[in-house]
Amino acid sequence: MATVEREYSALVYQTVTGRVLYDLDLLAEPDWSALLNEAGGWKVAVPLDGGNGPRTARVREWCVPDRHSVAVLRGDFVCQAGPITPYQPDSETTDFTVSGKGIWDILDRRVLHNAAWNPATQRLTDPAADITINGTLPYIAREIVNHQINMSYIAGSNLPIDLPTISPGSGNTRTYHGYDQAYGGARLRELTQVDQGPDVFFQPYLTTVGGQRYIRHRLLIGSPYLVQPGVDLRFFYRRTLTKFDIAGGLKPGAVRSFVKGAGQDAGQLYGTATASGLIAAGWPLTDDVDSSHADASVQSTLDSWATANVALSSSQSEQWQATVLADADPQLGTYAPGHFAAYSATDHHWLPDGEYRWRVIGISRTSTTPRDRVDHQLQAVRAG
Repeated sequence: MATVEREYSALVYQTVTGRVLYDLDLLAEPDWSALLNEAGGWKVAVPLDGGNGPRTARVREWCVPDRHSVAVLRGDFVCQAGPITPYQPDSETTDFTVSGKGIWDILDRRVLHNAAWNPATQRLTDPAADITINGTLPYIAREIVNHQINMSYIAGSNLPIDLPTISPGSGNTRTYHGYDQAYGGARLRELTQVDQGPDVFFQPYLTTVGGQRYIRHRLLIGSPYLVQPGVDLRFFYRRTLTKFDIAGGLKPGAVRSFVKGAGQDAGQLYGTATASGLIAAGWPLTDDVDSSHADASVQSTLDSWATANVALSSSQSEQWQATVLADADPQLGTYAPGHFAAYSATDHHWLPDGEYRWRVIGISRTSTTPRDRVDHQLQAVRAG
């Protein structure tokens, strides 16, 4: 059956409700990226017709950062969706470029506290603002988002996010104090970075209710990976797989990791882990020092971050990106970041013939990507 190429489009919607407001006239195919455990982003270009023109007036109406969002679609599949962030009209052209991020960006700018905290009667330093969650790491991830979008006494917290049903389970405890004034998106990302931390991805989709279109986001949480049902995705070189980009040594490796926590000087808390097997095999001692968890005070959590960091830093140093056809099987929209894929290479200038299995940790399109293709960012550690 012949492949039918789908067209790109873009919609403007209300960030808080998801209600679609406008269809956009695009000047070119949009840029977008959907990334595992990150916000990702998008960029679109639309035409203006002068300061007094109707097109420009309409753009000024919808181009309102945070209040409005943009969804990028290929056919009916929503590639990326989230709030408008920067824009800058160009006095030399009527081409108007607008950029934004995925919905995670809102959580990256929202302080995490108990959803039942009432600022009218309690200070943020009150224990009522604290959150203690017991359960599996996937359940803790769900509850972080739940507290972020379902606040009882604070307007504007709701977002069009579908929470998954996850059994609480046991084995982990996380306490988040309101007085830390830490952003919920950062806490969620930190949870994904511990050893065996869960994958997290907000999957946007288009739905219709009562004749009105809405953009919503499914919160997908792995245990720890987001694994597709059935067999791996399969792509074949010079057929559905059109290009392999491979680069080595882009990120310095490390066989030992230190993660700095709370404290200073001789009272500094830290976690550490070492890839002893690599040292025994002849690798020199090199270190990675992570200072991004300066308020952490639980030793097991610090050690877990160190274990995860050294596993990544000491892994294969090559960075892989695959370019695949978007509308040939497996089609874009039938898989998501976090899924596993097998890439079959034959007569490649660098790779021996064979099949290479990796995790897809990002899917994107840039201005240099042909319109019928998308790029896969692949995990540096070969999966499986």
